[in-house]
Amino acid sequence: MKTLKLIITTIIASHIITTAEPKPRAVKIIDNLNEPVFLTAPTTSSDALYILEKNGRIMIYDRKTKKIRPRPFLDIRHQINIKMNEQGLLGMAFSPTYHTDKRFYLYYTNTKGDTQISRFTTHKKSAQPSEEKLITVPQDFRNHNGGWIGFGPDKLLYIALGDGGAGNDPKHRAQDLTSLLGKILRIDVSTKTGYSTPKSNPFTSQAPKRKEIYAFGLRNPWRCTWDKKTNIFYIADVGQNNWEEINAVTQDKLKAANFGWRNREATHANPNQNITNKKPKSAIDPIHEYDHSQGKSITGGYVYRGKIKSIQGHYFFADWISNKIWSIKYNGNKITSKKNWTHTFAQRGRPITNISSFATDPQGELYIISHQGSIYSIKK
Repeated sequence: MKTLKLIITTIIASHIITTAEPKPRAVKIIDNLNEPVFLTAPTTSSDALYILEKNGRIMIYDRKTKKIRPRPFLDIRHQINIKMNEQGLLGMAFSPTYHTDKRFYLYYTNTKGDTQISRFTTHKKSAQPSEEKLITVPQDFRNHNGGWIGFGPDKLLYIALGDGGAGNDPKHRAQDLTSLLGKILRIDVSTKTGYSTPKSNPFTSQAPKRKEIYAFGLRNPWRCTWDKKTNIFYIADVGQNNWEEINAVTQDKLKAANFGWRNREATHANPNQNITNKKPKSAIDPIHEYDHSQGKSITGGYVYRGKIKSIQGHYFFADWISNKIWSIKYNGNKITSKKNWTHTFAQRGRPITNISSFATDPQGELYIISHQGSIYSIKK
C-alpha cells in the first residue's frame, strides 16, 4: 500500500511540474529599426503592428511573415527637425472605429520644436494619408515634450504634455491652467473636422483656463495607459532631482487631478529654494516612486492582459538610464506585489538597453521597445 501511495504521489508531482506555466521571457522579434519609440495597432487588427521611428517614419511589421514591410505606412520626416533627444515622432493612436473611419492621430514635434497633435485619414486612392492639424502647443524649450496620446474608455482622446522644458519648470506651466503644458488634455475627435471639448471637462466654463485640460501638475509624462479591465489610468512622470514616479487614478479621480509638479517631486518637496514646495491643495501622491540610486528616467508601460496567467494585472515599467525592468500589481488601493524582471528578460546575460517604450497589441500581449533598434515580445 505504501508503495502504491508513493507511486501515485510521484505521478501527481510529476504532472504538476510538467504542466506548470513556463516563466515569461523576452524574445527579440524585430531588429535594425531607426530609433523606435512606440508600437500600436488598430483594435481589430491581428496581422500588423505599426512602429514609430523617432525621425518621422511609421513602419509596418507583418505578423504573418514576421518581417518589416519595405514601404512605410507614413513618412513625415520632412515635418520634423530633431535638435534634442526628446523631440520627434512620439505617439500614435488609432481611432476606435478605424476600420470604418480610417482615422489615426499623431503626436510629434514640428520643425519649430513645438508640439503638434494631428488627425490623419487614409484614402484608397492615395498612398499618403491626409493630415488635419488639431492642436499646436508652443514649447518653451526643446525638452519635456511628453508624447503620449490615446483613447480612453469613454472613446475620447487623451493627450499627455510635458511642462515645456528646461529644469524646475521655470515658467511654472504645470500649475498654470491657462497653459496646455504639463497637462492631460481630453478632447472629442468624433466631429467631421476639428474637435470639440466635452462639457464634462473640469474647466470648460472657467475662462481663461483652457477647456481642453482634464488634469495637471506633470513634469514630463513619458507613457501613459488605461487598464481596460479596471479603467485605472497610469502615468509615468519623469523626475528631476531625486525621484521617479508612477501615478494611477480611476477615471472619475483623474478629472481636475493635480499631480503636484513643480512644487513636489513624487511625494517630496522640490529642493530648489527658489520654488514654493508646499504641497498644492488636493494634490494626488503617486502610488509608486523610486530614487535615483535605482534609475534616473522612468519609461512607463502597460498592465498585462494577455494569455500568460502568472503576470495578469501586472503593470510593467522600466528605467531608461539603469536599464532595469519592474512590474507592480495595484488593486486600486495599494500595491500588492513588485518584481524585478531585468535579469529574467536579459538577452544572453545582458539587459535590454535604452527602453524607450512598452506596447501592447490588440490581443493584450506585451512588447518592449529598445531605442537601439530592437523590439522584444514577452512570451511564455
